[in-house]
Amino acid sequence: MSKKTLLLVVAVLFSALSYSQSNDFERQMGVSLKASTNGIGADLYFRPTKKFAVKAGVEYLSLNLSSNRLESFVGEDVNVTISNPYGNDIVFNTEGRFKTGAISVAVGYQPFKLFYVTAGLGKSLFSSEATGILATDVVFEGKDVPTVGMVKPIIHKADVGPFIIDIDYNNSIIPYVGIGLGSFVPQNKRVSFALELGAYYVGKFTLVHTMPSGLNAANIDFGPNVTQEHKDTYFNEINTEVNKIVADVDREVRVVIDDINDVLKDYKFYPVLKLTIGFNAFSF
Repeated sequence: MSKKTLLLVVAVLFSALSYSQSNDFERQMGVSLKASTNGIGADLYFRPTKKFAVKAGVEYLSLNLSSNRLESFVGEDVNVTISNPYGNDIVFNTEGRFKTGAISVAVGYQPFKLFYVTAGLGKSLFSSEATGILATDVVFEGKDVPTVGMVKPIIHKADVGPFIIDIDYNNSIIPYVGIGLGSFVPQNKRVSFALELGAYYVGKFTLVHTMPSGLNAANIDFGPNVTQEHKDTYFNEINTEVNKIVADVDREVRVVIDDINDVLKDYKFYPVLKLTIGFNAFSF
């Protein structure tokens, strides 16, 4: 084959390819709205070829969970209760705040008209916590103090503050794979719809707890007429009692952590069910 003939063949093939691209396909850019178990958000997309497209965007979700909802998830009572011989039991009602989402980039491949596969990476926005709010005042042993009368030391629940269990992923960058029914991005129309099922690999969780900052002897209310001399004489053991309560609360909070860990240890994959609606902004 001569050099001129080879150049002619290449020119013809290039012209044919250019013709097919200009007639059968135009690159697209647009927006894809999404709502999923990982959050609500949107993507910008670019479709450089007929079967491939790239999306980049964000999704986010925040929920408050009651004690009952947490208990149904964990399978154990998540409230913390400490027996108190001098008054009502010391009860912390545990609630949860669940935040999830991701800043993500994904590639989609559409081998068939109503089926696609996708894979990508996300920067996790997951950050959840369980918070224990004291429901009762902390009452200590009362004593009859001369010239004062009966004194019942108390730490008011408003002064105690919550215990907090932070639940975080160890991995901030999490891979994603999924399959979808419908169109990853608009194909021949300006609007597309899809139902996608996938999962993020999140790895292990880390649980860290913080004790109530106000559960200490400095917050004990002895009443208006009790002097420091009275405290030293009649309530010299009260610091020991406070430390015992703190130790008991810490022990029970660790039980809650163990219960949550037992549930989360098998959840290395975070399932995602997603509905998307794509809009073709322009083609070129």
